[in-house]
Amino acid sequence: MFVGEKPDLLDFWVFNENGIYVVGKDGIPQHWDGEEWLPVRTDNGNPLMGIWASHEDNIFAVGIGGVVLHYDGKEWKQVDTGNYDSLNSAFGIDENNMFIFGVGGRMLYWDGEHWQYREPNTIHDLFGMWGQNINSVHTVGGEGIYRFYNGTAFERRDELADETISLYGIWGTSDENIYIVGSHGTILHFDGEKWSPMESGTEEYLLSIWGSAADHIFAVGDNATILHFDGNRWSPMSSCTENYLTKVRGLRSDCVYAVGENGCVIRYDGHRWHDMSL
Repeated sequence: MFVGEKPDLLDFWVFNENGIYVVGKDGIPQHWDGEEWLPVRTDNGNPLMGIWASHEDNIFAVGIGGVVLHYDGKEWKQVDTGNYDSLNSAFGIDENNMFIFGVGGRMLYWDGEHWQYREPNTIHDLFGMWGQNINSVHTVGGEGIYRFYNGTAFERRDELADETISLYGIWGTSDENIYIVGSHGTILHFDGEKWSPMESGTEEYLLSIWGSAADHIFAVGDNATILHFDGNRWSPMSSCTENYLTKVRGLRSDCVYAVGENGCVIRYDGHRWHDMSL
């Protein structure tokens, strides 16, 4: 299922420095309690691709075969949404407004009581979503796909890249300041009026982006690539790993985490990256 001695990690969620969950190709969530990583018992055996939570007693993990796991603060249970298409990720505004999405444009919406199908107006794989409220959610995917959710439906917008470019990660500080990362070092920026390409200085695939402020943004990707944006330009950062990195998230400017292949977990303390792998 995976090549290394430890599972490739594909996503994670951080509540605080003593509360982190990671998911990956072995299908077993693991929890960091401040001292060690502890595997979580579930009935799932499928690889888990994404995780999202509104709080520590409401966590969703999604993956291959349409698997959806939910943690209610006591135990992890498998949820039957009626969908068996593989899911790449999950994104929510709050516990009553959440999307799960993935292969072939599969998109489901949770309103707090029911799962509902949402038509994304694409058959391409979907990889990332970001928004600050349910009436303004941006979605990206394979072959340059970009869609905008207005609270009711996904609107077709001009594709932001040609079909040779896949868009994987999206993050912003507001609807007037949004960033997208993708294959071949692609970084795009939206200023509230138009999308423009940015110089990344790399051809590596960039898979995830997150920031603590408009002038403190991180992007990660293949071959241990870590880029930092200071508000003016993107610059490479020295890493403490040689693994490819799949996701980056954090709590504040001096507490940023990234995960990747072979159980890799690293943390940035404001000065340098440290290894805290499985």
